[in-house]
Amino acid sequence: MAKQLEKEDTLTLEELAISNSYEIAALVAVLERKGLLTREEVIEEIKRMRKS
Repeated sequence: MAKQLEKEDTLTLEELAISNSYEIAALVAVLERKGLLTREEVIEEIKRMRKS
């Protein structure tokens, strides 16, 4: 049976969204710094994915 989490162990949707945004931004920054992609490529990929 799954262990029930305490109130302080849970995240709100807002906290989860903010955390996810920071993680994605960090990944993009590292990949850009290594020369593997540009921010423009990321933006274009986001646009492409939203259309499909």
